[in-house]
Amino acid sequence: MSEEPQLPAIPSIGGLDKKDQKRLKAIKITTTQCTCGEKFQRQFVAGDYLYEILDQPCLKCGKPQTTVVEIYQEYVPRIDFPKIVEKLNKTGKFEE
Repeated sequence: MSEEPQLPAIPSIGGLDKKDQKRLKAIKITTTQCTCGEKFQRQFVAGDYLYEILDQPCLKCGKPQTTVVEIYQEYVPRIDFPKIVEKLNKTGKFEE
């Protein structure tokens, strides 16, 4: 008889292990885009949905409306979380 074939390991999907859960914190980010093409990011607000038109002026050209084009979640170090949120609110760009 032949041996059974060895299957590759199944990768984990999505979750963090317990050690990472303690040192990382999730931040939800909404990316908005103006008709001029400039993209800005802010912290997710309950009720945001894709292609929602917001009465949020463009920081570059000043047009009165932007559109939500992306919503995603990033994991950042728990220690740096307040600094990252402050920078995100001030500059409109997410950078770790």
